[in-house]
Amino acid sequence: MTEQSFAHETIAWAKQRLDEVDAMVAQTEKAAGELQQAARGNADLALSRLRDSQAKLKEQVASLQAQADETKSAVLTAQKAVEEEWVEVESAFQAFLASTGEQSDVARKAISARVEAQRKSWERALNGLKAQAEAAVEKASIEFDAAMTRLSEGAEKAKVKLGQAPSAGEETWEAIKAGIAETKAVHEKTVKKITEALAKLF
Repeated sequence: MTEQSFAHETIAWAKQRLDEVDAMVAQTEKAAGELQQAARGNADLALSRLRDSQAKLKEQVASLQAQADETKSAVLTAQKAVEEEWVEVESAFQAFLASTGEQSDVARKAISARVEAQRKSWERALNGLKAQAEAAVEKASIEFDAAMTRLSEGAEKAKVKLGQAPSAGEETWEAIKAGIAETKAVHEKTVKKITEALAKLF
């Protein structure tokens, strides 16, 4: 995996986390109003923690995007920061759910909003991967066809030169050997390009 593709995958992963916390905050804000007074204090504290984490995650995702063209280690550092903040998100969300007490419908709505955000993120990620795979297949097919054409042309030239070999003089023989070496180099380069194009698909 290239550093650039690793960075893009990490950004997509971090955005999924951000989408999820956004859904949690939106739903818990809505649900907090439905709680009875006794549970409201704890819910507000948990919601405050969620908002703080949401703001930090937004900053970290922005930082991750800014570092996307830099080294893999910078991306790993930013990813670790997101993971560490996610621990706080989970803790705050669990505290909110605990604060709902017997009002299970409030907790159910909050959990449903989170699950829906996860589903949408996964769907976007899968659609992105599908588009990448389709583009890679198309590009690999074009490269494969071009490589096979070059390979056929090179093989044909080599065949003609080999046919001249028995009657060739010393100078001609050297030219034939050089032509065959050139054809072999083209063949090796072509096979390498085909292999690389196919490797991108997997």
